[in-house]
Amino acid sequence: MNRNIFIIAFLALGMFWSCSDDDEPDVTSINGTITVEGLDTWAEWIDSGEVQLTIFPEFSLNPPAGWGDIDDGVLGPEAPGGRFAIGAPYNAQNPLIINYVPGQSTYDYEIEVEPGTYSALALGFRHDFITDPSLRTATLGVHHDNPDEVSHGVVIRVDTGPGGIITVLDYPAPSIITVASGEQKTIDFKADFGFVLQWYM
Repeated sequence: MNRNIFIIAFLALGMFWSCSDDDEPDVTSINGTITVEGLDTWAEWIDSGEVQLTIFPEFSLNPPAGWGDIDDGVLGPEAPGGRFAIGAPYNAQNPLIINYVPGQSTYDYEIEVEPGTYSALALGFRHDFITDPSLRTATLGVHHDNPDEVSHGVVIRVDTGPGGIITVLDYPAPSIITVASGEQKTIDFKADFGFVLQWYM
């Protein structure tokens, strides 16, 4: 009797191990190399904040999420539209920090993600001394259709008074990214730290 119980328990344990191995999700990741321009400016700003690699969920206006195009008035009767992030990054709680290395212009990265669609992969400088969430992070570069050119991914429009809305920044949109289960997707793109001089002026 005890021997039979032992055999049944042993077989059940073996099935548990087998199922656990089979049910382990495949690692899904995005990796690549970011080429950073404006190294002299980065060297001057390293004590003002940190450079973070973030990825944004699929774009949605309801509820607000991701990075995409927004018409004038959508975020409020007088609010200019544009193209920018309207929600937190997918990895907001654990962004990948890119640390400055003197003279180094290329930085390899890898981030694990869930299978799905993402609206933007972006390198940003998060300023330690600015509290306004709409201004705190300057987008140094995004993955877009041309990996050999820098795009900051944003279209910024401002209200100049009665009846006047003008576009002050206009860059190509980030590329939408779809990642399959178990896929290791390689994405290289460029960024320019010098954009902080324009963003925080």
